[in-house]
Formats: sequence, structure tokens, C-alpha cells
Amino acid sequence: MEAKYHINYYFSEPAIYNDIWLVQLGRLYCTPSAVINEHAHANWYELTCVTDGEGAVVTNNVSVKVSKGDIYLSFPGDFHSIYSSQEKPLKYDFFSFQTKDKKIKKELQYIVANTQSYSRRVVQNEQILSAVSNAIAELCTNQEYCQEILYTNFKQILFYILRSFKSKTKVVNSFRTLSSDELCYQIMHYIDTHMYSIKNLSVLSEKFSYNYSYLSNLFKNHTGITLSAYYHSRRLDAAKLLIDEKKLKINQIAEILGYSSPYSFSKAFKQKYGSSPKNYTK
Repeated sequence: MEAKYHINYYFSEPAIYNDIWLVQLGRLYCTPSAVINEHAHANWYELTCVTDGEGAVVTNNVSVKVSKGDIYLSFPGDFHSIYSSQEKPLKYDFFSFQTKDKKIKKELQYIVANTQSYSRRVVQNEQILSAVSNAIAELCTNQEYCQEILYTNFKQILFYILRSFKSKTKVVNSFRTLSSDELCYQIMHYIDTHMYSIKNLSVLSEKFSYNYSYLSNLFKNHTGITLSAYYHSRRLDAAKLLIDEKKLKINQIAEILGYSSPYSFSKAFKQKYGSSPKNYTK
């Protein structure tokens, strides 16, 4: 990554502002054709707020062009990279977060479930741009009442997100109206965006209102791989990116990805990549 200017507040243990958890907040001015390498989002959301220039946000290998004024919402479980234009270098603010507010969390999950097109993750909202910028300035100064002001600011951002993105979502009334290929895509999308919360693949049966064995056979027949293989492969892809970031310890990665133990995680990782996580880091 190349940057002319970069301010980055990253918290390996999220900073807690009442019911909002701050993971990362900052600003980046890219050099021409700069690339922010692919990285995995753990169980958090992220706003990429373009303040100037042009570029592309690539999520799960799908590229979406962005320019000044655009705000891109990334979901938990995303594989995410950013490319800057050569002629008009990208400048953007970023805000990574999670919330414990049950109502807001449910509304965000609704947005994830009903935003299937990556291009529909982009909105324009001056209030969000201003609020994220103000939050960066406030965190920089760290003056009296900083904690209270930031919490109020973050809460406003979340409500603006809900207002902006819920109007863009398309409710899927019944998965039974989808073709087999479309249903397989919906299943992949659900796994990709819930890999940090899925405890058992049987949850797919409840989500899609089909018997699990039916979904399993359908998925295998149309994709050539089993549901379990797809889930475990995507989970290890996320693990590899998290290791590459060098922000979390191996046991922490195993825990957030739902492995029963660091040993089982290490064994699965070695089977796919030919090296244990510990040796891979070297």
C-alpha cells in the first residue's frame, strides 16, 4: 500500500463506546494506482467514505467503481481490497464497527440479508461523510468529554446508515421462487456474510425453508462441491487473510472462526495450505 497521508486508529481489542464497538477509524490519501491489499473482515461492518478521487472497492472478487461522495458499506465476513485511480487518486475516510444494540444489529442484519448486488452497497449521504470526518477529528484531539461526543457521533452514523441503506434493499419474499442456480448463490452469499456467526450448517435449513439434505444435494449438483467443503474453504480463506494482517494471534483467529481448538484449526489449515499457521507466519 502507498499513501501520501494516512491516519489510522486500529484497536485489536475494540474500543467500547457504550453499545458501539470501534474497530478502526481513520483517513487515507492514496498515491496514483495504489492498492490496499485484500484483507478479511471479521465480525464487523466498515464504511469506506470517498472524499475525493476515483477508484474501486473489490469485495469477494466483485469490483464496484467509487468516486467522490460515494459511501461503500462492507459486511462481516467480506474479503475486501481497494484500488486507486491513476489519474484521480483516491482519498477516503474509513469507519469499522460493531454494535450490541439489539434493534440496530437486527436492522443491519436485514440489510445484509437483502442486499445481494454489490453495486447496491453504495450510497451518497453528506451527513455520514461529515459525521465520520468529525469523529476522526474528535479522536485526534482526545479532549474532555471525548468519549461521550464520539458515542453520540457513532450512534448518528449508524442511524444514517440504516436510513440510507434500508431504502435500497429488496426483500426476498420466498426463496422457493428462485431458480436452483439463484438459490445456490443465495446460500453462498449467506455463508460468506455469516461465517463468523454460523455454528452449524443446519441453520441453512431454517434460513431457506428447505430440508438440509435437499439443500446439500442441490448445492453439490450445481456447484460440484459440498456445502461443508465450501464453508470450510471460505473459513480458511478468511483465516489466511487474518494471519497475513498480523493483528490477531493464532488462538484468537481460531476462536473467532469457530474452531473447537487451536489444534483443530491448525490441522485444517495445514491440510489446505501445506503448512501450520505458526510456520506460515514465518
